[in-house]
Amino acid sequence: MFKTILSNFHLEKIFWIIKTKLLYMIMAAAIMAAGVGAYASLTSSSTYLAEISFYAYSNPDYIDTDISQSAGEVTQAKNLLESYMQIIASDNFLNKVIDSLDYDVTTSYLRARIGASAVGNTAVFVVDVYNEDPLFAMEVANAIGELAPAEVIRIVKAGGIEILDEAKLPTTPYASTNVIKLSIIGGALGFILSCMFFMIKGLLDTTIRRKYEIEDLFTIPILGSVPNMEPAKKGEKVDTLLNDDSPFAVKEAYRDIRAGIVYVAKGKKCPVFAITSADMHEGKTLSALNIANSFARIGKKVLVIDADMRKSYIEKILGIKNENKNGLSKYLAAITEELFVVHQNDNFDIIPAGEYPPNPAELLVSDRWKELLMASKEIYDMIFIDLPPVGIVSDALAVVNDVNSYILVVRERVTKFDREEMIVRKLEAIGANISGFIYNAISIKSPDYNYKEYGKDYKY
Repeated sequence: MFKTILSNFHLEKIFWIIKTKLLYMIMAAAIMAAGVGAYASLTSSSTYLAEISFYAYSNPDYIDTDISQSAGEVTQAKNLLESYMQIIASDNFLNKVIDSLDYDVTTSYLRARIGASAVGNTAVFVVDVYNEDPLFAMEVANAIGELAPAEVIRIVKAGGIEILDEAKLPTTPYASTNVIKLSIIGGALGFILSCMFFMIKGLLDTTIRRKYEIEDLFTIPILGSVPNMEPAKKGEKVDTLLNDDSPFAVKEAYRDIRAGIVYVAKGKKCPVFAITSADMHEGKTLSALNIANSFARIGKKVLVIDADMRKSYIEKILGIKNENKNGLSKYLAAITEELFVVHQNDNFDIIPAGEYPPNPAELLVSDRWKELLMASKEIYDMIFIDLPPVGIVSDALAVVNDVNSYILVVRERVTKFDREEMIVRKLEAIGANISGFIYNAISIKSPDYNYKEYGKDYKY
């Protein structure tokens, strides 16, 4: 998991995830804000504060005389404040408060709603009582005022306290549930959580969507990028085979691929290329046909061998009628001595896969397979073999000694780079030479698409 996230971590992808999922994040924030706001409204409450203040003295005679406290006595009284406040918070004292008011509450409940604090550097301290019921808060505060002076003298036996101000009935809440504030917090939390969810999900998604995801992972070159061909009108069928009427960008893409293959094949008489992919539906068969066709159009005599004897698509793509299911499999299995070859044009021949055999991998290492390739090299300038996906079966690995190089097809928004990494490692482990990747079905809206400006400038 962490390896995938690290391999997939790129600032461009982070921004892309945010851009594509921003609406969902906003919706999650709105839903969370509305939910928290509704809950806060239903459960909202107000807390009231009743406050009573006391003055502490250290001389017991102070209360019954007109004598003022000396500075030393005031200091001594301040030192006793902590003791006085502890007495007020004790179970013994709180039980007396509860008994005097005849409330059905516990000392723990009452203690949690009482606070005491000294006022600055004075001998004054206040006791605060908090409660949702303002009358309860006032009555408890005043009950403390009635009982505390005698209780303090009884326990401390040094000094005492007297009431400065009695508690009054609070009319405005001390604190209320802030529905707006909680809604904002809920919205922010919803946005952050949804952002984290989409970020992790996006970074765990290894589907290739940009060319750099291949270029960063491998030193193997990209031979060319084939644009995704979309119909001009909804419902129209797109002719994906390379022909005179193909769009300029498609023709140019296969010219780029052809140039790359020529460079790889320089100096070799009738090079043999194996075309495969990691998984199904990535475009390897169509790529094999169109690359071969591109070479045939410049006068090269080309052969395409459909060696995908498990799930062949060439006959379906080209509309080949082969009722007897003749083809490569029957020839390699020695069921027939006559090889079924389809002549597309003077320079372009195809050997269909034919009937699906039970042992395709074994047929690809047979003597008849090797003899077929040797004989074909005497006739053709180039041979392209359409093989099953390497990530699914081992057939493509069986021909490693019979081909000059492998061409790997990746499809934008379909191929996963971890699957591609796996097949590259497989091929490298057996010493296979990999010419490069074909980046298939690139979106014309992609920043990596090369022919936007060409189309504008040359009116294609």
